Amino acid sequence: MATRFEILQGSVTGKVLFIGGLILLLLLPVGMIKDLIRERTQLYDTVRANVAGAWGGPQTIGGPILVVPFEFTRMSYAQPVTITDELFLLPEEIEITGSVDTSMELFRSIYRVPVYKASFHVAGRFAPPNLGANYENLTIFWDRAQIALPLADARSVKEPIVLASGNGTTSFQPGGTRVPGFGSQLVAQYAELGLGALTAPQAFSFDLVLQGTETLQFLPLGDETRVRVTSQWRSPSFSGAYLPDDRAVTDAGFTAEWRVLALGRGYASSWTSAETPQSVAASAFGVELVTPVGIHETSMRAAKYAVLIIGLTFIAYFLFELFAALRLHALQYLLIGMANCVFYLLLLALAEHIGFAFAYVASATAATTLIAMYSAAVLRSLRRAVPVATLLAALYGYLYVTLRAEDYALLFGSLGLFVVLAAFMYLTRRVDWFSVTFGPQREPGDGARVQLHA
Repeated sequence: MATRFEILQGSVTGKVLFIGGLILLLLLPVGMIKDLIRERTQLYDTVRANVAGAWGGPQTIGGPILVVPFEFTRMSYAQPVTITDELFLLPEEIEITGSVDTSMELFRSIYRVPVYKASFHVAGRFAPPNLGANYENLTIFWDRAQIALPLADARSVKEPIVLASGNGTTSFQPGGTRVPGFGSQLVAQYAELGLGALTAPQAFSFDLVLQGTETLQFLPLGDETRVRVTSQWRSPSFSGAYLPDDRAVTDAGFTAEWRVLALGRGYASSWTSAETPQSVAASAFGVELVTPVGIHETSMRAAKYAVLIIGLTFIAYFLFELFAALRLHALQYLLIGMANCVFYLLLLALAEHIGFAFAYVASATAATTLIAMYSAAVLRSLRRAVPVATLLAALYGYLYVTLRAEDYALLFGSLGLFVVLAAFMYLTRRVDWFSVTFGPQREPGDGARVQLHA
């Protein structure tokens, strides 16, 4: 007399519960692989940060800021008091044009980090300050004036920065934070230009060559700021407070142009030491030169589909048990599921050495071949293994297309799942599930008993 366990094992309900439980069990190795991907991602981030520290980190470039000390007289309790202050004056116009060379990569162990070298020409014009109407006995100390240049990482500057204005030149030197609120800066002495008092608009220009990693941004420090950048990077991500007015992205690279007015940037064109701007960083704009989908991110996205791949493979074997009069042992299901799990481990390991595309093809081929050869043995026919191999090849191929279609990944994944569900429903549409039983033997003819509706 059959036990309840044997009855449950031979029923469709028992088989479905068994497959579902096995899928849940296989979530453990899948979860371990996901943890490994996260660990490798953190290691890559550490390597990238180390490379950025040596080569140059994300760069933010600002225009020059004129710092002018002055003093004036104010009455206090009927007595004149002399007060010293500073005026911070932004240019009325800035134009930045140049190129970003992204042809180089730095290697650290097995990891490669994309970096860039940028060359810019910066030109603009300062307007004379307007202080006289608001201050009594005003004296401006032009001989002590300075010009500050905000720059996120000055360590990566590769050429001396020489500011030219009028008939004179001056060089920028390390200056700390000469202008509060604008981060690290370089400083040049205004007196070295030989201009004297600034009583009329004065043009300036300088060249800037620097290295960086991932991000290049600009501060809109002019009343009108124009930026034009060209690069051979094929997948830029424009970010920040302003998007380009004109852009062209091709397989040869990109060109982007911005024109930003001072009206909406959040801080004035001039201020004194008591009026430090608070929203400077929020006004930055530029481009991110990063790989759109890295190997670790794509591997993680692939691993998220592991349950679907394993489940569909098990469904294929369930249909063989149902229609081909075969029985599969729990260990055989487990080995097939583990082979699917190893695919994701191979994918991660190979992708770090040969790139994601080649790694995916190699890992999918290895997993499909292994499962197909094993299926030929357990299904007792090479002919029966061919549909399994075809199904796995189709699943891995469709998964690759889904992973590469960044904007349509959800759509492709949903459509694929719908098609598979529809196919299963069509194949089993005439099965009388109440009459289906799985016999105890593995021999052909003694397996599942299927009753089809007329």
